[in-house]
Amino acid sequence: MKRDDVVKIQESEKMYFSLINDIKCNSDIYIREPKDLPVELDFISGKVINIQVDNPIVFTTNAKAGDKLRAFHKSSFTIMSKAFLALVQEAGVDNLQVFPIVIKSTEDGTIWDDYYGINILGVVKCADLSQSTYDEIMIGHYAFGELAIDVSLINNQLLFRLQEHLPTIIMHRRP
Repeated sequence: MKRDDVVKIQESEKMYFSLINDIKCNSDIYIREPKDLPVELDFISGKVINIQVDNPIVFTTNAKAGDKLRAFHKSSFTIMSKAFLALVQEAGVDNLQVFPIVIKSTEDGTIWDDYYGINILGVVKCADLSQSTYDEIMIGHYAFGELAIDVSLINNQLLFRLQEHLPTIIMHRRP
């Protein structure tokens, strides 16, 4: 493998980065999934979801009228605003399964209806363990302190979950 094929994710000038929540944005505002979601509704495995779900799925928040919700919320259920989803799709990402959701305030009943639950289809095994720092959580699954990926294994994917740590979402940055 050539050294050019290894990208440290934390280096912002590289072509890939990890999508994370902006922890400084509305850190006191939470979004919670419904308690009665089917166990089979798995937004993190990278597999197509073929079960019936509410349309829209109703999430809750402690936000109130006038509060601004994040455009991207990463948890076991990835959420994107309509505008953020449009940007991702305009960038060429086409491996998404999209579920309409509404986010309802438990404080004052305000409803945000321009959000989607996003299932990112496919996972990619591309962590370069020799160039990364990590703890092995269980065989084949890691918690990374510093993540390096081998871009030769990505196969031109623009957005994907990392097989070695499924909560990690990697996105290509086009110049």
